[in-house]
Amino acid sequence: MTGETKKTAAGKTAVGLLWSAARKNGQAVLLRQKPEGIQFLSRETVSESSLPEWLHRLSRSAEDGQAPVTVTIGMDSSQVGFYMFDVPSVQEPQLTSLVRTQAEGCLPLPVSAMRLAWRVDPAEPSDRCVLAAVRNEVYQQTVSRFSEMELHAVIPDTVGLLACRHECFQSSRQKTVVLTLGASDAVAILTEYGRILNAVRIDVDPEGPAQLLVGDLLQALHALAQEVQKLDVFLLEGASNRFPSLAEDLNKEGFHVQVSAPDPQKAKLAGSPGSAVIRDYPEAIGLAVLGLREQTADFDFTRQRTGPVPTARQQMFSAPVLRMVLSMILAIVIGVLGLYWKDKLELHTLQQKLTEEEKGQTAQKLLQQLEYRRQ
Repeated sequence: MTGETKKTAAGKTAVGLLWSAARKNGQAVLLRQKPEGIQFLSRETVSESSLPEWLHRLSRSAEDGQAPVTVTIGMDSSQVGFYMFDVPSVQEPQLTSLVRTQAEGCLPLPVSAMRLAWRVDPAEPSDRCVLAAVRNEVYQQTVSRFSEMELHAVIPDTVGLLACRHECFQSSRQKTVVLTLGASDAVAILTEYGRILNAVRIDVDPEGPAQLLVGDLLQALHALAQEVQKLDVFLLEGASNRFPSLAEDLNKEGFHVQVSAPDPQKAKLAGSPGSAVIRDYPEAIGLAVLGLREQTADFDFTRQRTGPVPTARQQMFSAPVLRMVLSMILAIVIGVLGLYWKDKLELHTLQQKLTEEEKGQTAQKLLQQLEYRRQ
């Protein structure tokens, strides 16, 4: 079985597509798994108008007898939010129900309006859940463009960025911060063991002063984690071209920032065409690498997780049903007590009237005897 899996993986071809719904275009990288390593095939920018023809070329290559092409989509980080909270150590399907319940308290919209993906890491005293969320309509608009393709995963672009860093850069297993600047935004990622713990995105004005960017980045970095200044910050090469003094400015604020460039040896083993492409297409390269692997990618929005369906017995003893039953019992008790006190009050009033009347004592004794028998 293991040999068969390796044989299948060796001929696998994967596409990583970083798609931006706002700009209506994407960056695509095509990789192929070879026995000697990963082979770089092509890269291109795909527009909204050229997307159908590009998808047709991918499907046609599979029909020519080549290995099927798996497509991994990276969703724009501006559309994805990350949240962290603790959950008890329980198994599925109770875990899914707990995560969705906890998400209600931190999401800007109801859970029913969001597409959720999460990872739970063992921790003390309770497990730590890292949740990624995107609006349902944004997810549907993205996947509807690729309805004819077999999607390997739809994940945040930050996951692809970290995969590229692990594949082509010198990376550390310790808790660090990865910082990158795009054409209109900057993303700071808190990572440990190559996995996302948290991510913050800010808008960047390409024509704005460097001081404004530094101020926004300081707020974003402090929002990532407590004592973030004790962590190493890796600014990916290419991100600092427009702001050459960015690393120095952040270091003056007490951070430990260093510019991180692709490692020549790792890039060579990965079959990369060179550092220039890695700098320009880091997310797309990482997405394609994830598509070549057999394991499930973190925060895959195609994995629809729903809470457990209650059994008939659970529905019978569910909280709403129990509340209704208790309300009915309480209403019956209050009604009985009301009738009892009403009867007692009428009896007391009659006793007072008979006491004032002639021969009232004889009648009162009869009433007392009657009350004794009633009790």
